[in-house]
Amino acid sequence: DASTYVVLAFILEELDDEGSASSFSLSGVDQEFADGKWIEAYLYNLEDIEVLNHHHHTVELKLGRGNDTKVRDIIFANDDEAMTFCDILQSLGKLQAGQAQRRLEDYLSKGKDLGSKVQLLVEVVSAVRLPVADIASTDAYVTVHLGKNQVHKTDFRPNTLNPIWTVDTGSLFMLDMSSEQFFGSGDGLMFSVYDYDALGQDDLLGRVFVSQEDLLEGSGKRKEFSLILEKEYKKAKGCKLALRFRPATPADIVFMKALAAGKKKKVVGAFAGEAFVPIRQHQPANVLEAAGGLLPGNLLKRETRKTKAGSREVRMN
Repeated sequence: DASTYVVLAFILEELDDEGSASSFSLSGVDQEFADGKWIEAYLYNLEDIEVLNHHHHTVELKLGRGNDTKVRDIIFANDDEAMTFCDILQSLGKLQAGQAQRRLEDYLSKGKDLGSKVQLLVEVVSAVRLPVADIASTDAYVTVHLGKNQVHKTDFRPNTLNPIWTVDTGSLFMLDMSSEQFFGSGDGLMFSVYDYDALGQDDLLGRVFVSQEDLLEGSGKRKEFSLILEKEYKKAKGCKLALRFRPATPADIVFMKALAAGKKKKVVGAFAGEAFVPIRQHQPANVLEAAGGLLPGNLLKRETRKTKAGSREVRMN
């Protein structure tokens, strides 16, 4: 399966009698699993695992990306097991590259040109029942990666376990790249939910992965995805991230250009089709005018509500 590599690479930690991590090892995995003494300790994308050094029965790994990068020494029972582990990682990398090439060929077989662009409109809508990361709440934001490249980041929403993002807070973005780049950069988008910390390092709460196939077949309807939580937040239940995505239309492309220009001027306006933008009440038509009138008013429905701060949010459905 093209997406299973996300859960293939994991590292196990052995627990002592008090339930604390006492060592890192991959020896006797099958028997220890049968005895219930092993639990999953780390879960990473294959592309987020890099072998830095292999010396006898120890493998030094670089895990994660960006601020979440960790370096860990993984101790195996012997040198042969350590070598086998490194060989498996290398084989999985080759498998991933082969799968990417096959996905590109399948895409081109549907009448697309090699130089054609992949243009997708993506919206980070909201999250529900996030785990508490601070004293009583969470300041959540979302980063989006295609392979190792970060393609988007929302603003953080303070003091809520049920954050909602709008275009003002970075909900909407567009992927616009060649088909070769799209299929050669991994097999989908990784959405990572973090808790913002003004004084220390931000905490990763969990992730959602959306495959290339799902992205290309998206209709723009709101979809909820269960978060794959980090181990310290595994006890949280019902944590979900809501997304919208679909192939971008010509009107979307015009709109996103107008939105980018408007942000430079601190102007935010309306939206086209399925996605939405809060309209600032004192200048509701700026983006419509910048888009050349391609966003007819009958495509827009407004739902306005007051926030706790007394401001108004407008959602386009």
